[in-house]
Amino acid sequence: NDCLGNRADRFLACVAYLDGVRPSVVMCRGYYGRSVLAAWDFRDGRLTSRWVFDSGVSYPPYSDASIYSGQGNHNLSVGDVDEDGRDEIVYGAMAVDDDGTGLYSTGLRHGDTMHLSDIDPDRNGLEVWGIHENEYNPNNGYGAALFNARTGEVYWGKGPGVDVVWGLTMD
Repeated sequence: NDCLGNRADRFLACVAYLDGVRPSVVMCRGYYGRSVLAAWDFRDGRLTSRWVFDSGVSYPPYSDASIYSGQGNHNLSVGDVDEDGRDEIVYGAMAVDDDGTGLYSTGLRHGDTMHLSDIDPDRNGLEVWGIHENEYNPNNGYGAALFNARTGEVYWGKGPGVDVVWGLTMD
């Protein structure tokens, strides 16, 4: 839904263990508006489609947009965020489950950087540190946020209405 310049033609890819045993390749396109992720398996000399996740098409004024539209990022991370033995794809402010369904959307919108790890040692599970371009609207959320990688629950945020641009988390 974003055809200005090359914004619709942004591509990412990863390898994930979607069945918990063997690798699959996940090819991804778009993150400012519509996002599509396609998982493929190469088994016994054959390439087969595992699943396709599509945030869907929306039209101005975009009131019909999916909660997954515009949540993508300039990078992605792979990890077993729900501890079921299979990898999920953390795609910016949203996550796609191992079966190709949407796991959650934080609604924090598109971002430039993101890190997936056990960032907060006082909390169980993984967290995501994300930097978001919330389009200069304080109602869209934070420019920087720490959220639960399993549920998308925001633990901490800063900079409502601010395009933070870059950020990093580290020990």
